Amino acid sequence: MNLSPKAQQALARVVEQFKRGDLSPVVEIARLRRKGGPVPFDGWSFSNRIMAYIQTGSTDLRGYRQWQRVGRQVQKGSRAAFILAPRVKKEQDGETDEETAKVIGFLAVPVFPFHTTEGEPLPEHDYTPRKLPPLVDVAERWGVTVTWQPLPPDRLGDCDGKRIHVGTHDPAVFFHELAHAAHTRVDGPKKKRGQDPYRETIAEFTASVLMHLYGLGDRTGNVWQYVQHYHKDPLAAIQKALSKVEQVLALLLEEEVEQCTPTA
Repeated sequence: MNLSPKAQQALARVVEQFKRGDLSPVVEIARLRRKGGPVPFDGWSFSNRIMAYIQTGSTDLRGYRQWQRVGRQVQKGSRAAFILAPRVKKEQDGETDEETAKVIGFLAVPVFPFHTTEGEPLPEHDYTPRKLPPLVDVAERWGVTVTWQPLPPDRLGDCDGKRIHVGTHDPAVFFHELAHAAHTRVDGPKKKRGQDPYRETIAEFTASVLMHLYGLGDRTGNVWQYVQHYHKDPLAAIQKALSKVEQVLALLLEEEVEQCTPTA
């Protein structure tokens, strides 16, 4: 397969992520479905959607002129992501005069994610999962609004204690943000802006336990990598957080805990 240098770089980034054992982009692309009108991304090949998502964390990318056609402009200095388009050569059969198309290679096509553009608002899409994750009702009872929507590439979710935004259908991300909401009810809001390594450890470990509890997958490896990002000694950080994790879980699973408590 003949690839341009830019196409080779984009493909190498995808391969490198998969070499690390990170298959999360496959999960994300397979699960995210827009219920509104289609956008160009939805019509791309599965491999191009994965490639674009790995490079940007976005599921709404378009070419420069495609953004202009919907009233938006790519911001100056924005870096493009690249997807692959086939290079097609037409050949004509000398005997039958029949014309056929033959793929002779691939070109890198630049596309830009929504968050690098500005201008007219786009039609709203409903990103709510077809099947809501467990414990959504807990958030509702607490008055915490949960919204599924595209988010910047530096996050898959966020929570301010009253609102949860989720940028993926991966239930582990929802559990993580819900754990933040529960922690806020236990200890009050965090005192400083930005991410708190201690609270992040509690949220991620809680999410892993909930994933196991509901039979949604083993995330222990993800927890270790996540905590390692914030702490030089992940084990010590997790041990320090365990008592608070227990409180957060007890709050989230209050009904289940009461049903499982043995009577004297």
